[in-house]
Amino acid sequence: MTQEPSEAFHDILRGVAALTRNPVAADIARLYGKGAPADLSIAVNHKQIASKQWLVETLAETLPRPDGPVWVLGAWYGVLGALLLEEPRLAISEVVSLDIDPGCATVAETLNHRHVAAKRFRAITADMTDLDFATQEKRPGLVINTSCEHLDDVPAWLATLPAGMPLLLQSNDYFREPDHRSCVASLDAFREQANLSETWFAGALPTKNYTRFMLIGAR
Repeated sequence: MTQEPSEAFHDILRGVAALTRNPVAADIARLYGKGAPADLSIAVNHKQIASKQWLVETLAETLPRPDGPVWVLGAWYGVLGALLLEEPRLAISEVVSLDIDPGCATVAETLNHRHVAAKRFRAITADMTDLDFATQEKRPGLVINTSCEHLDDVPAWLATLPAGMPLLLQSNDYFREPDHRSCVASLDAFREQANLSETWFAGALPTKNYTRFMLIGAR
């Protein structure tokens, strides 16, 4: 019997999850079985996953035990949160996955259903530029923003954060994208833009169309 394309795709994902025994792959397959949004395919494509794996591996070497919850801003469907919580070299008490799009939270919590049940993951809908971390019950042990290029004014946003707060920031040099308003031409330019008080890691990940830059340090 011929399968519908969506059914076949779901079956393939389940097969990949079984072959790799990767729990995140299994959760992605499960999400597709429940009816994933069309653009989830972008969130889990090879470029996105490679970028997130680079982040996770670098964080494990740089700041493996954040002193408090990890906030992921502009988190979309919570894929990065899933990868962070499954990394055995990281000791993360909780991931807070934040996105301005109200359609993201339910998908993120469905993807991370195991961690929601364990009270290690929650998704919220908010604008990162309106956040006041000083009012949070628990001070973040790390704030992650992998989409600095989308902000209107990166230095102004950073100035709203508490001094000394651990940060992981990413940007890129993909100036052609209309939604990118704060791209940087080089890693040095990104360091200047962020102006961190301490820098524990600075690196670049070249891809076919652009280079992604990453900084880990303190505000």
